[in-house]
Amino acid sequence: MNNIRPFQEINAYRLKLRAITENDLEQLLFWRNSPEIRNNMLSQNIITLEEQKKWFQSIMNEHLDDFHFIVEYKESLVGYANYKPAKNIIHDSDSQGYEKGQTGLYIGEKKYRGTVLAYCLALALLDFVFLELNEKEIDAVVLEHNQAAIRFNEKLGYKMLSNEEGLTSMNLKRANYFEAKNELLKTIRV
Repeated sequence: MNNIRPFQEINAYRLKLRAITENDLEQLLFWRNSPEIRNNMLSQNIITLEEQKKWFQSIMNEHLDDFHFIVEYKESLVGYANYKPAKNIIHDSDSQGYEKGQTGLYIGEKKYRGTVLAYCLALALLDFVFLELNEKEIDAVVLEHNQAAIRFNEKLGYKMLSNEEGLTSMNLKRANYFEAKNELLKTIRV
């Protein structure tokens, strides 16, 4: 994929998704290290500010095709989302490659967790992936114990592929997303 940054911010479903900046790192770190978020991440270690800054430098200088968004609602920071396009597969232990793009998101602000805002965030992100980036399908990997995230993804049209070693692999085809989106929009007001 060509480097398509810089991009304009995404304004959809009452949310604004914009590229993260260095000024966002402490807020992201606070959310990421909270037990409610951390315990549902693939990597559950507590992260230091130094590690967060190193991660930020890597996404700014090495992972130029990836998208990392801070999410704003009513001019307040409420969460994080990302999209990592498919990479060429390198078959070694340091591989960061995967066959299809992957998304990730969380609502960091406690008062908005479990609300329709998570669906608004997912719809904004997936519209971007399927309409702006023109992807045909994407994958997600969720911890098997995170049944809420698995059900959430299924409502977005994801289909389960496998359950192995505590991980649930899921796939979302473009047509399945738009069908699920139409059903979701009947039940949520945005």
